Amino acid sequence: MSSALVTYRYGSASSLSVDPGRVALGLSTTDPGTYLDAFTERADIVAAALLLVGRVAATRFYDPMTAAQLAELADPIITTGDGTVRFESLSACCGVAARLDLLADGLDITTQRAGTTNVDLGAASRRLLGGVLPRDPLHLAVGDTGLLMTTLDGQSHERTVALPDRWIRSLADLQVLASHMTLRATLDQRQARTFLRGLPPSSPPGSRFWAQPTAAGLRLGSMPAPGAVPLGGPERLRVLEPLLRHSRGVRVYAGADERVAASWWELDLPHARLGIGLSPETSRGFSGEGALLESLGDRSAAAADAVRGRLGYDLAEGRYFARLLPVGLDLLDQQPRLVKARALLDQGGVRPESDHHVVRGRWRDYVVRLAPGGDRCTCQWYVDHQGTRGPCAHVLAVRLLVDGSPGPTEGMPR
Repeated sequence: MSSALVTYRYGSASSLSVDPGRVALGLSTTDPGTYLDAFTERADIVAAALLLVGRVAATRFYDPMTAAQLAELADPIITTGDGTVRFESLSACCGVAARLDLLADGLDITTQRAGTTNVDLGAASRRLLGGVLPRDPLHLAVGDTGLLMTTLDGQSHERTVALPDRWIRSLADLQVLASHMTLRATLDQRQARTFLRGLPPSSPPGSRFWAQPTAAGLRLGSMPAPGAVPLGGPERLRVLEPLLRHSRGVRVYAGADERVAASWWELDLPHARLGIGLSPETSRGFSGEGALLESLGDRSAAAADAVRGRLGYDLAEGRYFARLLPVGLDLLDQQPRLVKARALLDQGGVRPESDHHVVRGRWRDYVVRLAPGGDRCTCQWYVDHQGTRGPCAHVLAVRLLVDGSPGPTEGMPR
């Protein structure tokens, strides 16, 4: 798995001043300070939620990994600075996302400023968090050098680590999917517990279920129904069970298009929120959904941040939030469909006709029609997915030709 290494930059130039009788040397530093210095209100809940975020990162819900491989994966991204402290992770298969939002009223803050870092939540930290009791203090210090946690039992310092490229691409696609979701159901604690306990231990690959509304909350069905939320791999939601006893309820978000089965399930906790995002199927990570490809041609600063994974979407507050990820724009250039589309253009594989375009394929040509109501192609990808997983490479190639634009992954300010 490739990854992005954090490159530290000096906050200012070093200086040398010479005055009568005094010489002063000011050396710049790569550590401009601390992003966050705070005590938490409910240390036991925060500790349990952090362990869950780490557990998601250390789980592969599809094609399980060995225990030794998973032990290396427990690396949350920490973002501060907008009034909420966020800890995010993605599963090893990139099909499940977790985010803990610590709200301002649950933090006694000494220092907070904008910053993002990625740390390894190692065995020592997990042991420390596992011993936190309800009335214990938990101190968090986050900065360029990592995460320092202090409890009555001691301290644990986690260093910054490389951020996997696929995480960045998955986070970029996830924020597009989330921005189109709306609140579809609200469950109290009892209703949520009943629903989670009724989930199957596993489901066949590619199967689709629906969380159907009832007078008692939700029930899992095998057929769509009015107001139902499509749900692939429902057993993945069981990861919420350890925190359910602390929650006041669960909010369920999904998009209006039932063919796009991504969803977001968020626990309402004291002074915090814990959200779990599910990709449409266990075998599909968010980076394969192609949602970000729909923004080709958008040259705004927001689009530039989106393709870098620098934007997340907070469904509870209905707004974007910034991640200060120190990565370049070249990561999404690795998207296979975009790579293929540019190759088709370079090879002269797109030919305009009167009301459509013809795109050369390996075995035959494909017809692409661009329309406000939805672009269409005669390739097998379009037949299989009907535009629910973003445009195919042939539609992308035609869009790039018609728009005369390289899309948001090139030519934007860094």
